[in-house]
Amino acid sequence: MFTKSKAVSRLKLHTINVNPSGAEMIGQIESGKSIWQFNFLPTRARLADWRLVLTGAVTITPPIGQPKTINGVTARLLSTQGSTALPPEPPVGIDRTLIPPAEVSVNGLPLTEYTGNDGSIGVMFLKLSALTGNVAGVPYDLSAVQLNARLWANSNLERELLWLYSALLMATQGPQSDGKWAEGLLAEINKRLAK
Repeated sequence: MFTKSKAVSRLKLHTINVNPSGAEMIGQIESGKSIWQFNFLPTRARLADWRLVLTGAVTITPPIGQPKTINGVTARLLSTQGSTALPPEPPVGIDRTLIPPAEVSVNGLPLTEYTGNDGSIGVMFLKLSALTGNVAGVPYDLSAVQLNARLWANSNLERELLWLYSALLMATQGPQSDGKWAEGLLAEINKRLAK
């Protein structure tokens, strides 16, 4: 989706769809027949106002020419969409105190879907910090971009991060928010982002 920016004569790009590749989130920016590769590699996770904030580097590779890397870019969690798929198992060797209890049935009714502690994130919607100037020749204003990160996990690292991001969401936004639990999960996420 595009709108005309008043401050700049370029169209404003609102969203980029990305998929995991290890810890990295990769996607594309298209304009006509030209395609720019977009990569966001988070290297650190923290909380701000009980919301996940990932900090890392964005690399944009133009159709012709050299890639442009911008360090210190942040991606702040706006919201999530749940997954309908079976959630991944907790990472091997993780401290058992970081694993939330399984959901229990209420009034003897069976659980019919993966929600709460038994669910996982399908998509994270993240607000990127402003990318200003002519970034790798992209013909759009990138000052207010949202990443739509579809978390379909294919590797062990992707499954571990999916589980950790989902558990962190429960620790910060769930019915029993828990700062100590969230800190432990952030430490585990940061271990994996540092690889």
